[in-house]
Amino acid sequence: MKKLIGMSFLVASASLFAADPVTLNITGNIVATPCQVSSDSVTIGVDLGQNIQASDMQTAGAAAGWKPINIKLVSCPAGTSSVIMTMHGTADPVQPADLYLNNGAAQNVSVQLQSTGGTVLGDGKTITGNISSGAYTFPLQARAYTKDGGATPGTIAATVTASFVYN
Repeated sequence: MKKLIGMSFLVASASLFAADPVTLNITGNIVATPCQVSSDSVTIGVDLGQNIQASDMQTAGAAAGWKPINIKLVSCPAGTSSVIMTMHGTADPVQPADLYLNNGAAQNVSVQLQSTGGTVLGDGKTITGNISSGAYTFPLQARAYTKDGGATPGTIAATVTASFVYN
């Protein structure tokens, strides 16, 4: 009888110490290995022109000539087939979707950036490129632009950065 009572107590006590089950939700993400930004594309100086005439920038929509920019990606590993580049900079309040704010002394002037195919690349805008033979070059262009006209003499300066997502 003592064995039966002891056994009943052991079974009863085991259920008293049982805990709620634990669920583990395990997640992850495998991403494409990034390309390298070519050394001549890490920091690119773009001279929009040292002799842009204020008299040529008095009319709304006036602009200086486009200046070419190439952002080169190299050493893209096999399996990385495309890249999305997103532009980042201080948007100009006069046309925030398309223009960057001029931090120089010239007034009523913005910086306009686009692909050579005409895709406008304002703050937060993206462009996609297809990687071929382990490399891709984003052909871009920039210029001084006045939305409303009335540009005044002075310097033009803006900083735009690019970030990349690989597929």
